[in-house]
Amino acid sequence: MIIIWVLLGALLLGFLQEKLFARYWDKDLSVSLHFAEESVTEGETCVLCEQVENAKFLPIPALKVKFQLSRYLQVAQADDSGSVTDQYYRNDVLSVRPYMRHVRKLTFVCQKRGFYRINGLDLVAGNLLLSKELPKSLSSDTQLYVYPAVYQSEAFEQAVQKLNGEILSRRHVLEDPFEYRGIREYSPFDTMRDINWKASAKTGDLKVNMKSYTALKAIRLFVNLEDGAILRQMELLETSIRMAAGLAQLFLQQGIRTALYTNGPDVLTKELVCLEAASGIGHMESINRGLARIDLSGSAPAFVPVFRTSVLEKRDSFGEVFTVFISADMQDDFQEMLLECQAKGMDFAWICPMVRHMEGKVFPDLEKRVTKIALGG
Repeated sequence: MIIIWVLLGALLLGFLQEKLFARYWDKDLSVSLHFAEESVTEGETCVLCEQVENAKFLPIPALKVKFQLSRYLQVAQADDSGSVTDQYYRNDVLSVRPYMRHVRKLTFVCQKRGFYRINGLDLVAGNLLLSKELPKSLSSDTQLYVYPAVYQSEAFEQAVQKLNGEILSRRHVLEDPFEYRGIREYSPFDTMRDINWKASAKTGDLKVNMKSYTALKAIRLFVNLEDGAILRQMELLETSIRMAAGLAQLFLQQGIRTALYTNGPDVLTKELVCLEAASGIGHMESINRGLARIDLSGSAPAFVPVFRTSVLEKRDSFGEVFTVFISADMQDDFQEMLLECQAKGMDFAWICPMVRHMEGKVFPDLEKRVTKIALGG
């Protein structure tokens, strides 16, 4: 008889714990994911923080936290908590005691530029006797920008030096007294009228206004991501984006207003990534974010129909703007547009990344304008 009562008591206890646990297990339980940084650059490491907090007396003997991460964010630690297919699927299992906060840090390497987001996560809790699993989905919106790394090669550095020399030769004619690009330390050759008295009073040292120039107002970077090859040359397209990041950084560091135009769609807005001319550190951040969000999963719109009007309009301003085309595409319509630019007196240069076996011929009249850069060269 006693054995029967013990069995009945055990069954009753099991029934009660199952019902009570199912009702209260997720009360005062919070689970969150967040990246340690808002933005990093290709090749750098970052940390994803996973925090679980149980602010109640009821323990959770087994809690599974499941979420997906892009496979281009390669996890540094080798363990059995994740699997990789088209995505990296993470399944962390932990035991959460009463009034406990558990923080786990996942270090990964950012292999590819892009905009990465974790939109949600799933929880699966085992009850006190581990006889039943209880699922729950939570919303999560943590995001990470991976900026393109600046492309580096001896051939590209030489091309940049040559291009920079051409641009600098257009800048030293006259200073514009009505357009400022920053503040610097006072030097003995500066005049009294150049001193910024408010900045000097605030810092305690003499500061001088830095003026812009009338000869060159801005740089325009046009990045052509159209790919006419039968098999898409993704590395060429990514290289074009990295080159754009490097040129924008160079020009903005010199205080030159820089614009960016691409025929690559934004992964969020679906519109083409285009930024009007501006200067300063904040503009470089905007350019990096725009380049990171370019979506190359599909074919880019044709470059010439989209930008023909933009690159050929405002002929009177051609002397104040220098245009750089970055394009691995050598199709005839693109080169014919460049010939029209040349005929109208536009100052421009064409940087053409290419693979060594790449087919394509540059029109003879454009040979002086183009710089071919073989990948790895």
